[in-house]
Amino acid sequence: MKALVIKGPHNAGIVDVEKPKPTGDIALVKVIRAGICATDISIYTGESSFVKSGQIKYPVRIGHEWTGVVEEVGEKVTKFKKGDRVVSESGVACGKCPACLIGNYPDCVDIHSVGTVNAWDGCFAEYMLMPERHLYHISDKITDEAAALIEPMGIAYDAFSNIHIDKNTTVAVVGTGAIGMASVWLAGYYGAEKIIMIGRKDNKLRIAKTVGATDVINNTKCDALAKIRGLTGGKGVDLLIETSGSDSVLKDAVKMMTNGGTISIISFYEKALNGFPIDEVVLNRINIKGAAGRFGVPGEVCKILENSDKLPEGIVSHRIDFKDIISFFENIDDFGDRIKVMVSF
Repeated sequence: MKALVIKGPHNAGIVDVEKPKPTGDIALVKVIRAGICATDISIYTGESSFVKSGQIKYPVRIGHEWTGVVEEVGEKVTKFKKGDRVVSESGVACGKCPACLIGNYPDCVDIHSVGTVNAWDGCFAEYMLMPERHLYHISDKITDEAAALIEPMGIAYDAFSNIHIDKNTTVAVVGTGAIGMASVWLAGYYGAEKIIMIGRKDNKLRIAKTVGATDVINNTKCDALAKIRGLTGGKGVDLLIETSGSDSVLKDAVKMMTNGGTISIISFYEKALNGFPIDEVVLNRINIKGAAGRFGVPGEVCKILENSDKLPEGIVSHRIDFKDIISFFENIDDFGDRIKVMVSF
């Protein structure tokens, strides 16, 4: 089979590797669609903090946003069969330690991240292996592209965990990437009637409106804080989801909040945040929570997509064939205002 192998910074090839044979509780899945993440790009360029820290080692097979069809199963697989449409977790627990034996995968002593840290071979390949315990069925209602978005949608999903949303909740989302767009879509799904997207590109902000934003703010053209105050009658927002990774934006976000509001952070900043207005956080009782992918979330996102009247369209901005993926990495600037690049196999 063909697989993308990153041998070092800006050094990759689509190579022939042996098609694996599933055994035990492992399924072999034919990859149908896969999304390209900013993390994939930074591994390719060598700029990833995980590469610099040694947590990702070359050569590595990357890719972690995907969907496919079961091709073959090991003798212990009971819940999946050839032809089933599936997605998976973005982490693979060992399945053998005491935590795994009781299904407590987050406390596994040896987790492999798909295509990234301590890498489980990623999805930029014609086939990949995945343990049954980390696979989820996809209903016929969910398109292949929507299914391949379940991983970034799962990260956005975590930003809403343990937060009450209703029609009176004002939600702001900063950052017009795929996770930001998914956050806008989920805010609408949960019932918020005022959803504000903040970004720097008018083209992406127009797409945000189609995904569900009621208001958009280009923070390169106006004072975003003043705009937020105007849109909320001076109150501020109840929930702000920060996906941009900008420390200055995070500092400004504190000033955009209503008293007792919540900032959900889905970004890595990769540096200390000097000058963070912590006193305002304390004085205004602002809650700050981190959000990231978790075991079990893909199944919850599957249920949301199955129950929704409208799938999250507009997030995929570009489509390429697998054979052209290296050309994409080498010519990213040619892809303009990309949100999510989707690879077909």
